[in-house]
Amino acid sequence: MNAKAGANPTVNARTVAVSAVFAAVAGLALWPPGGVYWTAVAAAVGETATLALVVVAALALSGAFGALTGVGVRAFAVGAALAYLLGMAAIAVAISPDSPVHLLLYGGIAVCLVAGVAVARVRAASARTSNV
Repeated sequence: MNAKAGANPTVNARTVAVSAVFAAVAGLALWPPGGVYWTAVAAAVGETATLALVVVAALALSGAFGALTGVGVRAFAVGAALAYLLGMAAIAVAISPDSPVHLLLYGGIAVCLVAGVAVARVRAASARTSNV
């Protein structure tokens, strides 16, 4: 999945699929439905600090994924959107939530995951240009 300079920028199915799997696993790890371990953290440090920690963790996880794989932002965004849609459908069927707050929470996590990959790609591009 490492993108080479001048490589075809089109999104391929394999890259999207790998990105979707990563985004789904990361989303479940960061905020597992029904078994949220962050409630203990929120009780200790507050909701705002807890959400900030989730954001930082999402950025760090996806930044590492982006740096290690070289996945493009567009392909990752498509994969994350696919994971989000499938995940929200699964939650609706399996849990039947009382409110739509999970849509916002997992949407926010997906945005953070895409942002982390984008930051990794920018850092990689700036490292290449500074080495020239």
